[in-house]
Amino acid sequence: MAAEKSFEEYVGFDNKMWQVHKFGGTSVANADCLVKAASIVEEQINILDNSQEDNGVVPASGVTNLAVVVSAMGGKPKVTDLLLDSVDAAANRDDGMVNEKLNFILEKHSNCLDALQIDAAKSQALKENIKNDIDQIRDILKTVALMKWKASRISELVSGYGETWSAQILSELLSSRS
Repeated sequence: MAAEKSFEEYVGFDNKMWQVHKFGGTSVANADCLVKAASIVEEQINILDNSQEDNGVVPASGVTNLAVVVSAMGGKPKVTDLLLDSVDAAANRDDGMVNEKLNFILEKHSNCLDALQIDAAKSQALKENIKNDIDQIRDILKTVALMKWKASRISELVSGYGETWSAQILSELLSSRS
C-alpha cells in the first residue's frame, strides 16, 4: 500500500486554515487500506481537538479544519478503469462485458463492506446505494449502446461514481469507530 499523500495547508473560503488529506486509490483499495486511512484521519482529528482543548486557541499550525479527499478503490483492477471499460464496452454493444465489469465493481465494494464489519444495517444500506448507482449506470450505458458512441461527459459521469462510493464507505467507517 502506498502511503497517503502529505497534506497541504491553505486558507479556505472561511479564512481558516485547512488540512487536506488525499488518499489515492491504493490507499483505499480494500478494507485493510480503508482502516489505515481511517486511523490517519482519526489521529489528525485528535491532534486538532487536543491542541484546541489544551489552550483554547487555534493550533500552532493555524489549522482549524480537516478535509479528506478519496479516490475510487484501486488495486487490480482499479474501479475507475472498470467503470471506463464499461463505457467502452457499451459503445461496442458488448452487454456481456458491461455486466461483467459492473458486477465485479459491486462485488468488490460488497466484499470490502463485509470485511469492515461495520453495523450490518448501515453496511446493507451502502450496498443497496451502490447497487442502485450501478443500476443507474446500466441505464446510462443503454443509451451509449444505442448510439454506439461514448461522449466524454458520459465517461466523466460514470467514472465519478467510484470516488463517491469510497467517500461514503470511509465516512461510514469513521462514524462506526467514533
